[in-house]
Amino acid sequence: MRRLRLSFLALLFLLPALRVLAAEPILKVTGPDKTLTFTAEEFAALPHTELKLAAQADKDAQTYAGVTMHELLARAGAPFGDKLRGTALLTSVIVRCKDNYAVLFSLAEFDENFSSRVILLADHEGGEILPPSAAPLRLVLPGDKRGARSAKQVISIEIVSPPRS
Repeated sequence: MRRLRLSFLALLFLLPALRVLAAEPILKVTGPDKTLTFTAEEFAALPHTELKLAAQADKDAQTYAGVTMHELLARAGAPFGDKLRGTALLTSVIVRCKDNYAVLFSLAEFDENFSSRVILLADHEGGEILPPSAAPLRLVLPGDKRGARSAKQVISIEIVSPPRS
């Protein structure tokens, strides 16, 4: 009985610490005018899209769910639509991962006026939360012939505007 009481007391002391850990940001999105941070709970509350990727020679068909990059970048103030012209076409997006891996994109790759492809920042794979080797988030790029840009363990996205002349 004493062990049970001690376990209960230890749990009471650990609960606040666990809440703090659960509330830690998993993603930082830096835009031209503002920076957004998302906890896992906040990211899960964003509008989600599901992508089904066809089987390839070395991989079975897979389903991913997450937030479109267009949605995240628009929330951070990316110049989409009619604003994406002239020098704004020099705007780039850097996606960074826990292990310091980084990938560079043109902002136009995420605009529906330039491409019909949906690029996803996934938090689920095959209906399950991403495994630790890919968590917290994974970039999913349907149509890429190589997997080098399908970054895993994504933790930040930065919109880099061209210098003003």
